[in-house]
Amino acid sequence: MGTAAAIAKSYVGRLAGRYRDAYNMAAGTVRFGKLVRLGSLILGGTVSIAAVRFLCDGYDGEFYFRWFRLLAGVFVGVFAGAVGYISGTFLIAQGQFMSALLDIAVNTSPHLQDSEKASIMTL
Repeated sequence: MGTAAAIAKSYVGRLAGRYRDAYNMAAGTVRFGKLVRLGSLILGGTVSIAAVRFLCDGYDGEFYFRWFRLLAGVFVGVFAGAVGYISGTFLIAQGQFMSALLDIAVNTSPHLQDSEKASIMTL
């Protein structure tokens, strides 16, 4: 009888470890999405500021060409920032979705006791 309990405890321990690893992966996906969002905002702002800086650089070209360069640079900066921000938001949503699915899987697992479920979900 003692060996069956030891086997069951080992199984639950491995199952809990697998769920914890999956939760860590979901949290890592959320952190990476936040990093992508922040990086894209920094990149977009840098490109936009560089476009303004080059406008004030004292270039002797035509007036309209200078404004076109400014608008093109700002557009590229805003576009890069927006695409990166949206991509980061999708990554965050994917990580949160993964975490919600794991909550469902842990909560409905017939192999875990309530205390083990609470321990895994870190409540």
